[in-house]
Amino acid sequence: MYTQSIMINNDIILFICFGGSMFIVFEGIDGSGKTTQSKLLAEKIGAFWTYEPSDSSVGKFIREILSGNIKVDDKTLALLFAADRIEHTKLIKQRLKEGDVVCDRYLYSSIAYQSVSDVDEDFIKSINRYALEPDIVFLLIVDIETALKRVKTKDIFEKRDFLERVQDKYLELAKEHDFVVIDTTDKTVTEVHNKIIGHLKNK
Repeated sequence: MYTQSIMINNDIILFICFGGSMFIVFEGIDGSGKTTQSKLLAEKIGAFWTYEPSDSSVGKFIREILSGNIKVDDKTLALLFAADRIEHTKLIKQRLKEGDVVCDRYLYSSIAYQSVSDVDEDFIKSINRYALEPDIVFLLIVDIETALKRVKTKDIFEKRDFLERVQDKYLELAKEHDFVVIDTTDKTVTEVHNKIIGHLKNK
């Protein structure tokens, strides 16, 4: 067991961790605010911030697919995400030896998006069996129309009906895995950030 303390707003927050530093993941559809909030939290607690798809060669190839420039089968895309995650997890494990890690998207993004794309969920879990289990997952949800208005660069997943199904799947996963769920609709960046900090204080 490992006890870690961080300072938030002049309060010392103690985390009881098992095996090392905190691995905190932010999930949600694009436009939910997860990237902004994950960066803010990482800066606040002095954590290493990272994201998926990663900057690896596989991650860059995935972005080309998501932009619509390359077309592949949904199962192929699931395999590519899993491959990218294997490489990314090596970096995360290394950084966890040095301190906390905050990640914008991780395993649950694959389960949510790819299962909604009719890829078998057991297959997704099997190819991602080397993924780490986060210590905390913040799921940011949002009204779909609000999300679409917030997103400037659209990818192949940015369709209303699809995003509704993805968010429903995220909420299903939240119940199963005890995510912290925060609705960002009609809330300012500061209001959402304060909710996240408040949860960490009460943890």
